Amino acid sequence: MFLAFTRNGHTDGYLGKLDLADNIRLCKQTIKKLLGFDDVHLCWSRGTYNENSIKIAKDAGYKVLYTTKRGANLSDNECEHIKRIAIKNSTFWLKKNAIYIL
Repeated sequence: MFLAFTRNGHTDGYLGKLDLADNIRLCKQTIKKLLGFDDVHLCWSRGTYNENSIKIAKDAGYKVLYTTKRGANLSDNECEHIKRIAIKNSTFWLKKNAIYIL
């Protein structure tokens, strides 16, 4: 099982008028200050990203970038476009499908 503390950015795309580089930098600094570790996981706010934003995130030290795309991830060490697995609203569904998602 895997658990990560992640952010979508310092303002989460909804507050303020920071440019992307400042937003990502402040996000990383805030997690370091509040939680005491250097975060390498970033979830794209509302799933919006492009090659330039990937470069900005990587330059800031992020290594694992989560999208809002659905699907399975391959074991190819490609961590710039991590897809999400939809989990239904029941423990039965999770128990039945856990072998495929763990």
